[in-house]
Amino acid sequence: MRKVKKKHKKRNKILLIVLILFVIFSSFGVIGYFYYKDIFLEKISPINLKLIGENEITLEYGETYTDEGATATFREKDISKDIKVNSLVDYSKVGEYKIEYVVSTKRKSKKITRDIKIIDTVKPVITLKGSREVIFNLNEDYKEPGFISTDNYDGDITSNVTTTNNINKDAIGTYEVVYKVSDSSGNSYRINRLVRYVEPLKELPSLNAKASSIAVLNYHFFYDPANKESGSDGNFMSVQNFEEQLKYLKDNDYKTLTMDEFRKWMYGEIELPARSVLLTVDDGAKGTGKHNGNKLIPLLEKYQAHATLFLITGWWDISNYSSPYLDIESHSHDLHHENVCAGVSRGAKILCISDEEVLNDLKTSISVTGSNNAFCYPFYVYNAHTIELVQEAGFKLAFVGGDYKATRSTNKYKVPRYHVYKNTSIVKFNNMIA
Repeated sequence: MRKVKKKHKKRNKILLIVLILFVIFSSFGVIGYFYYKDIFLEKISPINLKLIGENEITLEYGETYTDEGATATFREKDISKDIKVNSLVDYSKVGEYKIEYVVSTKRKSKKITRDIKIIDTVKPVITLKGSREVIFNLNEDYKEPGFISTDNYDGDITSNVTTTNNINKDAIGTYEVVYKVSDSSGNSYRINRLVRYVEPLKELPSLNAKASSIAVLNYHFFYDPANKESGSDGNFMSVQNFEEQLKYLKDNDYKTLTMDEFRKWMYGEIELPARSVLLTVDDGAKGTGKHNGNKLIPLLEKYQAHATLFLITGWWDISNYSSPYLDIESHSHDLHHENVCAGVSRGAKILCISDEEVLNDLKTSISVTGSNNAFCYPFYVYNAHTIELVQEAGFKLAFVGGDYKATRSTNKYKVPRYHVYKNTSIVKFNNMIA
């Protein structure tokens, strides 16, 4: 009996040990299973890392990017807080950069990048020193007033500016200086300066000097652009330009002569100041009379400037030109016709009709104007015989073209005049009268 009991005790002990060992090894197996299962799943499971916003960002130089960040999940768990951001962007320089986003677990990591492109599309600027339009005298060397160039990215790039010009200092005209510059990003800019070459401004005579020569100026028609009027050719003078010239005469103490004063000076009967000028107007059309625009007379009266109208007396009523500042002399009664005669200048009628017809016309015009002080040849054309007929009719003076001053030694029947055109500048005007 005792032996049987001992045998059972031993067996139970063995069974208990086996059971304990089984439990121990089973526990290690379960633990090991789950441990190795976790490692395996971590290895094969992806990290989901995504950018918030665009993958590629383009910025203008000077702008900055506010990072929108990224999100990350791993095995359905949000691990966004573990993302590390490494920005490689230098906002002070144009170029291509990256922002890196990295997230890690115990055994793996993932990285994505956002591309940042900083560009410069702003054009540089050239600032001209002095005026955009400069004036030089004929034959004077062009002197560059200067310039500076700046760029939002490159800073001062004045040294990059190139200039070209088409200036010919030996010819009156308007020329152009072109300035060009490019920045390091390839943005370019261009600006120009106008350069006008004019006749040198002549010095005006002394206020106390006596005239040894006098400029006679010749106008034709007048119009007002402010009233949407236009002049069809160079003979049309805008009222604005004419007023500028009258003001220039007044401001510089010029005496505007009556025809009687000029005639007496030419014949040596009186002396006149060197600052004297005779203004003449031909025909009587377009803006010269009260019936055809009335541009001339109001300005003469405003500046108390005297002028002489050479009127074609057979074409318009002389009463249309009544003013104490406007003398009326003859431009013929009805000889202002061209293409009438063959083989003569402009086919001018005065050169080919009979002496009797010419004389009759001239005397008729004198009877209308009430003056034989002066005659103006139609179209500036004449010959030796025409001069004889003008003298025979009783005129004391006769006027032509020529563009130079009259002196007392000038042929009194070929008195020269300066033709004043629509585009005659105040400098040119000054040089006519100086």
